[in-house]
Amino acid sequence: MEKADQVRLNHELLIWVGFTLTNGVWSYPDGVTVDNGVPYFPEDETACFKWLVPKLKGETNCIRFLQDDEIPTWDCHLMDRPRNTVSAETAETPALALCLAIQKLIRSK
Repeated sequence: MEKADQVRLNHELLIWVGFTLTNGVWSYPDGVTVDNGVPYFPEDETACFKWLVPKLKGETNCIRFLQDDEIPTWDCHLMDRPRNTVSAETAETPALALCLAIQKLIRSK
């Protein structure tokens, strides 16, 4: 995935989580202005689990990652009860695969 596409993906996810952009300045969902940058979800698994996964509550109850050993990719499946896949994507890293699966879920609503 091209870097520009990842930046657009990150922007979409920031807005979905509740970050706001006003006059070129980002603010956290609680209104605090961001001085040191916003999370970059496509490359940061920790940020994904801090910000994105809690927002999925009610949408899914399981996130499953699978790694393909032959091709260096990760599959991410967002699942609901009883373990039905509601969104799945493949990418080079777990963070990017999760971001793409969440984007697909958001856009399906």
